[in-house]
Amino acid sequence: MYSTTVYLYQQITKVLLVDTSGGYFTARYDPVYAKSLTINKGVDNVLLFEFINQEQKPVNITGSEFVFRLLDQSGTILLLEKPMTTLSASLGRVKVTLDSSDTLGINAQPASYSIERASGSYRQAAYVNADSAARGDANVVDSVKPQHLLSNVLTIPAINGTNNQGVNNPNNPPVQTNNTFQPSLYYSSEIVSPPYLTTVQAYLDCYTGTIKFEGLTELGLAWQNASETYDYMAFTGWIYYTVTGNWAYLRMAFNNRIGSGASANATVNPQGVVTAISIANQGQNYPAPPRIRIVGNGSGARAVSTLASGGGVGGITLLDGGAGYTALTLNNTPQAYVIIDGGAVTNISWR
Repeated sequence: MYSTTVYLYQQITKVLLVDTSGGYFTARYDPVYAKSLTINKGVDNVLLFEFINQEQKPVNITGSEFVFRLLDQSGTILLLEKPMTTLSASLGRVKVTLDSSDTLGINAQPASYSIERASGSYRQAAYVNADSAARGDANVVDSVKPQHLLSNVLTIPAINGTNNQGVNNPNNPPVQTNNTFQPSLYYSSEIVSPPYLTTVQAYLDCYTGTIKFEGLTELGLAWQNASETYDYMAFTGWIYYTVTGNWAYLRMAFNNRIGSGASANATVNPQGVVTAISIANQGQNYPAPPRIRIVGNGSGARAVSTLASGGGVGGITLLDGGAGYTALTLNNTPQAYVIIDGGAVTNISWR
């Protein structure tokens, strides 16, 4: 049985507020007014304060108003200013609520804070530090809601294989050699000076093939494997990778696998809706059901394929007929074309 000890607490800070009656004190009470505040970004922070005098007794703050200020560590830049709410005047208790929107524009950092009391025309600083200073320590942290880091985009500008099939240009079918299986090898753009821990995400659209990462320690040397090889069969969805190592450059290597010879035709009604897809040639050597794309002037038509026992396309099911598939030629006959490929990898980003 798994158990966790939970500690519940509030940030209650006792602060020295000088008694304005004119009395003298011979002792200083150190422990109560030297506490460092923690301010968590992205959530509400309720900070409670209790004003006491040198005799550790509550100061009556009836008729007083308080302002809380958050400053940088040097005390030269004002990060945030908010009025405080009195909870009990006779007991000297006040609070300030820093809500989630207050902290979003502030970077996580060591900081400081101060409290100002106003009573009529009188302005007084609360001593929030053991050295009789009117500025105490605070830490703005990302522990609850870490700061969002923008991702960088990876592209696929060129394919280094013998064809243009795949992510870069899925409209062009792969080169076929005597109707045999022809893989397509291509690479992403390069990540220059990646961090030791590099995270990458991408969206796979019915992708069949492998993906791996390659690293380069310095220019002029050979690319090395920087990760295991990930194998996908007609996979659709987001994928996430983590690559570690001290690399000067990183890139993604794709080996898009697809069979050959399959073709199909789309039937479009006079209203520009795809009503049926018929297989003209089943093809061969497809390792997984290939992606079916319907292109033309319209949009929205979707279909999926199934494999026959011999590795050809056994069937194509129309999921959505789309709309607007008007004529692409001068005969004014509504048209749509079916492209059968090995899928694509899109929306690649890293950080």
